[in-house]
Amino acid sequence: MKNTLFLFLFILWSSLLQSQTNEQFSFKIEGIYGNIIPTDQHVKPLIKKHVTGAELSVEFQTMGDKPWQQFNDFPIIGVGSVWLDLGNPQLLGNAFAIYPYISYPLIRSEHFRLNLKAGIGLSYLTKYYQNTKMDSGGNILSFENTNSAVGSPLNVYISGGGSLEIPITKGFSLIGEYTWNHISDGSTIVPNSGLNLLNGFVGLKYFPNYKKYNNPTRKDLTVIPRKYSFEINASSGYRQLYYLDNRTYPIASVSMSLHRTMTNYYKMGLGIDAFYDGVYDGTSLYKRTYIATNELKNKLRTGVSWQHEIILGRLTASIDLGLYLYDPLKNLEPVNKITGELINPNQNKPLIYAYNILEEDGWFYTTGKLKYALDNHLFISVGLKTHLEKAEFIEWGLGYRL
Repeated sequence: MKNTLFLFLFILWSSLLQSQTNEQFSFKIEGIYGNIIPTDQHVKPLIKKHVTGAELSVEFQTMGDKPWQQFNDFPIIGVGSVWLDLGNPQLLGNAFAIYPYISYPLIRSEHFRLNLKAGIGLSYLTKYYQNTKMDSGGNILSFENTNSAVGSPLNVYISGGGSLEIPITKGFSLIGEYTWNHISDGSTIVPNSGLNLLNGFVGLKYFPNYKKYNNPTRKDLTVIPRKYSFEINASSGYRQLYYLDNRTYPIASVSMSLHRTMTNYYKMGLGIDAFYDGVYDGTSLYKRTYIATNELKNKLRTGVSWQHEIILGRLTASIDLGLYLYDPLKNLEPVNKITGELINPNQNKPLIYAYNILEEDGWFYTTGKLKYALDNHLFISVGLKTHLEKAEFIEWGLGYRL
């Protein structure tokens, strides 16, 4: 699974870095200061001090060589390498990440530039559940006294936020950023509460060939036709649910969607989604859902999603916002943590209802996806399905587009 993720991200990096030129590049070095967000009872005890670190990046100014660059107002493509001290050397240690990103210009003037930045890559944690569950004497620690938020050393790294650039002298600029960063493995290995961070960045940007800098220029391009398209995407993968289960379960999904191209860089659509999750077979020791039998109906959920896609040439990045239409699990949650029995055994919840995400999945789901077109019809995809801030699984897919 992790090797497949590396391969997909390599394709992503290669696709984006084809946008570079030999001269329009720059380097950034930034210091980092931030906080881990206390999202649940597993993360809160791990937070001791502020997060500190540094990032070194190389950026390339797109020049409009490809139509999508002009349609997106000549974004900047970058690759960042990150080191983070997570503020708890015994249980969290350090994080290292490398990730490609794209910066969309919001304001571009002579005196400052404001960008919207988003990226995804890989991260490595020096401390995680398996290497923190014993003390120096080899004694097994309680779950509460270990890194019970992260179960894998290799994780996804997601970054999103804003950046401000202020030119100060020839070739140099001051840089300030504020980003949300996420580190997790999508429940491929548990425990997986994951880490959510809010980080501030301050640093310098240097453009070696500032004397040869050329502003991107627009060319006459044929607009993308405002047409409808239909696609079907089948995905699969695996995940774990509870650290005491010692089991991996299969997952799968099928999504059928109808999109309409709204602008040269944005598509919107509606989708029908069906999910299979082998976790719910009645064998898990996890007492959040009351399931005592192995029935297919408990492993299936269907929903409808409102889908948004940004077009980057062959690559599209999407976020799907979903509402479950069929969800037998909603009436099997929450349960009493002591007895394992349903708190309200006679409930019949409507489509939309109040819920606590720490105790049940709820009616709302999201899926973030990257799709890469192999030709005019076939594409490959990777997606992360979540319930609010709780990752459910990572899925890998193959799709067909009409």
